[in-house]
Amino acid sequence: MKNYIKYLSFLVLFLSVLSCEDTLEPTPYSFTAPENFYQSAQDAEIALVGVYNTLTAGSIQGAGNASSFRRDLFEMLVGGTGEGVVPGRFANRRGGEWGTGAFTSQDPELNNAWFFLYAGVGRANSLLENLPNIPDAEFSNTRKAEIEGEAKLLRGYYHMMLTMMHGAIPVYTKLDDDPLMGRKPVQEVYAAILSDLEFAYQNLQDRGPRAGAVDKWTAAGLLVKAHTYLASMKTNGLSDFGYTPNSFDWVNATDSYTKAATISADIVANSGYTLTANYDRLFRASTKTAQSEEVMLSAEGSSDASQQVITIVVNNFLPQGNARTVGGGSGWTRPTGELYDLYHPSDFRFSHNVSGNLGGNPNILDVLEIDGVRYYQPRTLPGKNAGIMSVGKYREKDPAQKSYAPWATSLSFPLLRYGDILLLRAEALYYTGDEPGARAMLTQLRQRSVIAPATVDDLNAAYFNSDFVKELQEERSRELCFEIWRRIDLARFNIYDETVNGLDPNNGFYNSSVTLLQQNWKSEKVWFPIPLQQIDLNSNLVQNPGY
Repeated sequence: MKNYIKYLSFLVLFLSVLSCEDTLEPTPYSFTAPENFYQSAQDAEIALVGVYNTLTAGSIQGAGNASSFRRDLFEMLVGGTGEGVVPGRFANRRGGEWGTGAFTSQDPELNNAWFFLYAGVGRANSLLENLPNIPDAEFSNTRKAEIEGEAKLLRGYYHMMLTMMHGAIPVYTKLDDDPLMGRKPVQEVYAAILSDLEFAYQNLQDRGPRAGAVDKWTAAGLLVKAHTYLASMKTNGLSDFGYTPNSFDWVNATDSYTKAATISADIVANSGYTLTANYDRLFRASTKTAQSEEVMLSAEGSSDASQQVITIVVNNFLPQGNARTVGGGSGWTRPTGELYDLYHPSDFRFSHNVSGNLGGNPNILDVLEIDGVRYYQPRTLPGKNAGIMSVGKYREKDPAQKSYAPWATSLSFPLLRYGDILLLRAEALYYTGDEPGARAMLTQLRQRSVIAPATVDDLNAAYFNSDFVKELQEERSRELCFEIWRRIDLARFNIYDETVNGLDPNNGFYNSSVTLLQQNWKSEKVWFPIPLQQIDLNSNLVQNPGY
């Protein structure tokens, strides 16, 4: 059993799914020892699928329940960021603590997300250590190096999400790394992340071998994301709250922004990714072709009736309505008045992201048909004081056309897309002295969403702020609301406290419930806690301040 553990994962992953009785034997991922499994290129491809699977797995080793981007991790990163509010009557529903700021180190979703992301790291390490033993002749052309690049990219991404959530973390790059490793300073963490992403950037092709695979430009985009994150953490001075491993004082912000500007220029010039013509197609269940034009990394959903690759957005991020009759959601999260106020009426993103509800009667709703797929259209929202105000970002098709459960969706959640790259490039250009170039990036993004007869100049005038960074922050919210980066943006710009405390309980129908978030909020919650269950298993893990 020790050999299985050594090769298949690090010990903490297995122990974290056990009961309190330490006499139980951990269960390996399979009954095939890795030295017997990794014999051919096909075996390597199968193992690589396992690394990807972490993004949308329902469970791992029988542990967790949609604990990564299938549902829970998505909700953790979106909730409690000032864009949405959990109405008081839903505060105690599953996952409500992320929207109300009531989360603690004992939350099972927190522990499961940690477990899932490190499972992805462990799977990548198993593949990377065994890949060299497969003869080169088994692979066509450069495929062996590409598999290594994909595995390293995903390992870097999983480490990056963990550190953006928790700060200092253990970093595992080998199967025999100490399973009881303590937290490494963020400087060491990012050295490992950047190394993985740079390898992928240099060794992957312009497009992956199959739909949904990462590629050279995914790696480039994540490098831009990492460099702007590091630069902004240093520039804006987020406190380490007395825990120095979480300090970013070591970062050279100018160097990081320069690298972000250089790599983003390469993406714009050479990647072939672009802004897909219709913003809403990024977030509909059936418009995968349009999504592939812009989305560089996603948590893939499938319409397969087996429901093995699905996403779950029904509780929080569909327009409120009956899931069985109109493809609606539960409405456990509603837009804040502050998000509503960010938009100009001639911005298409406004009515798409902040919509009316769907209700339950399909006979009173308009229908939009896209390539034969029907979508019921939310009712017109008369204003932010209307109770029908809903999160409209994601859209599920007519339930009559679904072959899977009403609560499930075939949506693919965008984790990194070209629109975000333009915003990150704008940030890097501004901080390297090119404000006109930075503003041109915002114009390019807004051009897609302006509704005639208004022009992009009208949107630029409406959204103009002499403080470019403030304008950029607001544009990131307009474009990326209810995606996974808002919490991380609030941290790296060091505006979490002012955002939460600035929410007005009287600004919109649902804003009276923002007081729940304000009562639970404290500055240290900018970092998620280390899961208590992990500390119980590994006494070398030190808790973040404030928990």
